[in-house]
Amino acid sequence: MSELEIRKKENVHGSWEDIPSEKEQLTDWQHSAFTAALEKLQTEHRNPDSVMRIGEAFGRGLFAQRIKDKAPDWTMKEWFQEIEKDVWGPLGTEFTFTKISHDVTTTFLNRNPLAHNSQEQPAASLFNFGVMRGLFLSAFPQGELVLNEMKNKDRPEFIFKTNASAKDKLERERVIRSLTFLKKEDGA
Repeated sequence: MSELEIRKKENVHGSWEDIPSEKEQLTDWQHSAFTAALEKLQTEHRNPDSVMRIGEAFGRGLFAQRIKDKAPDWTMKEWFQEIEKDVWGPLGTEFTFTKISHDVTTTFLNRNPLAHNSQEQPAASLFNFGVMRGLFLSAFPQGELVLNEMKNKDRPEFIFKTNASAKDKLERERVIRSLTFLKKEDGA
């Protein structure tokens, strides 16, 4: 029996290389969901709403599987810590928080490997927004994820609100227009 087999049998991990990678599993799931979103985008005449909806469903699924049972009542800070540890960290996504309060958090997306590695960057950004929205609304059903005015398209600012106004709830369409280049240029 090799040394690696002995360590596995004893359930002793000698290094990070011996531990099955959750990151690989999570990125595989993300890739599958994003591929499905791209296929749906092509079959639905380039309707970007389908990309966001699939992202939202993926985010809700991640929340249900990886986060939901960790706390019955979330604070914004606790939620972000869990999401960062169990979802964004393994996916390689990185944020900079500029404000964290009880009911509003503002953050910049620093790194989005899915968009960086995709040939369909606008669709990847829209999918990623959908994932964030699905995760957030699963924890804060009365909330909303809002995209601040796009001053820098490579580094958008997101505002997480635990108690959204009626106007905030209507922001979804503006987000789709802001994050995508899939708009019809001919005005039709």
